Order: sequence, then structure tokens, then C-alpha cells
Amino acid sequence: MHIPSTDVGTLLDNLDVDLLAAIQAHMEERGSSSSAYVVPMTSIFIVRERTEERCAFIAVPQTSRNDVDIGFKRIFSEVRVTPDRKQRACLMLADGAVALAEAAVVGVDPLQYKRLAIIWMFADEIAISEYSYSNATSEALLRASRVADAHARSEQRGTGLRSTGKQTIVEVFDIFDVDGRIPS
Repeated sequence: MHIPSTDVGTLLDNLDVDLLAAIQAHMEERGSSSSAYVVPMTSIFIVRERTEERCAFIAVPQTSRNDVDIGFKRIFSEVRVTPDRKQRACLMLADGAVALAEAAVVGVDPLQYKRLAIIWMFADEIAISEYSYSNATSEALLRASRVADAHARSEQRGTGLRSTGKQTIVEVFDIFDVDGRIPS
């Protein structure tokens, strides 16, 4: 099954509210300001069709929907430095405003469906966006991953990073793989 992106309103009406509540509770428990959950489409949406496709559920409850342009469809890869000073390959979304750690992208496996489906949980809204995902995008993320690995011992924050020219609002480094249940 291919869940169509053209019917966003219907998809939002079919979100599993129990799973949404569990994600919200998990984030509150952990005290996280941003997390991503790799979720099977059939777990997050209450639909009859079956698919193996997964999506990234990005929870940013301290960020307003108006602060992030999820309609901006260009995505690119970049190496970012985490708060604990580790370098991570990230996929930059929403005009560079959101850095999504490579682990979430790998978990979703967007190359198989040629798209990356994202469900956003903002402070004031839940939204859905979809990004085209090609071999070139996958290769760029792999190159960023190699750069991050090569600079893993770097101690100077910002070494080897390129500036997007736009301030990143959200960095999502906490990734959880979910099969219909939130991890403990």
C-alpha cells in the first residue's frame, strides 16, 4: 500500500491518538525537547491497507508550527555536533531549520519508497509532510556519515561543519524505533 500524500486531512483524522499520547508521555518522562520516533505507517495511522512503509514522527513540543517551514521540500545532508560534542550526520529539513539524525532516516528506509514521510507534533499543531528521497540524497547522507565518523574525535565544536545560512531551530538526535509501542 502507498499511503497517498494528497489526502493529508484524512490521514490526520486517522492518527492513532493512543500512540500519540504514549509518545507525548514518553517525551515528558524523559524531559526531551525534541525526539524522533520511527514508526510503521500502519501503527501511526488507523487504516485498513497494509504496508511495510515507515515514517518519522518528529515531536517538537516546544516549537510552534509557524517557526518551521515544513513545506520547503529541498533536503540536504550536513554534519552536526550534538550537545555531548559528538558529530552526527543529519538530514536537514524545512529549509535547514530541522536537523534529523541519520539513525531516523536509516530506520525509515525512504529509498525503498522514494519518499520520506514525516509526521510533525508541534506545540500547537500536528502536521504531515513528504520529501522526495533519491539515490543522490541517500549518497549525500552516506558521505556526511563518513565525515562524521572521520571526525569523531574532534573536540572543537563546529569543526568541519558548513553553515546553511539559516539558523537551525530544532536538532533531533534522540531516536526511538517503535513497532506500535513506545520503548520503556
